[in-house]
Amino acid sequence: MLPSHGYQGFRTAPIPSGWVQLGDTWVLWWNGRRIVNVSAAKDGSVRVRLNARKMWDTKDVRVASIAQGKRYAERWCAARLYPEMRLRAAVARLLDATPAEPLEPLPGLPPTREQQHQARRLEAASIAASKRFNDALESSGRWHA
Repeated sequence: MLPSHGYQGFRTAPIPSGWVQLGDTWVLWWNGRRIVNVSAAKDGSVRVRLNARKMWDTKDVRVASIAQGKRYAERWCAARLYPEMRLRAAVARLLDATPAEPLEPLPGLPPTREQQHQARRLEAASIAASKRFNDALESSGRWHA
């Protein structure tokens, strides 16, 4: 068995960033961590759980809607994670979901003989079906090439 740290073909799922919806809950990911949960409470309000800096520094807030909770959370976290930046730029940086480096596609296996044979048969069948269809349209007078 190959060790996972040295095997180049092993690929993990991409690390989420930005807002991700999980059922009826919205989660804000930053730096590989969940820092915000926005979910509907049982009483009809919306609950926002913020955890931007330290695991023990959490804050619970009740807001009127999911959208309001997301906006509040974006500003609260951006102000704490990027204190040196202006708020608008900090929010944009927090929500930037572009991956750091593009992932190259996984190498595929070459098609087997059976798959190649099936592809040729399907191509021949689709050409024959198209010809029959065009002939039927021409004979009905509804289509002019």
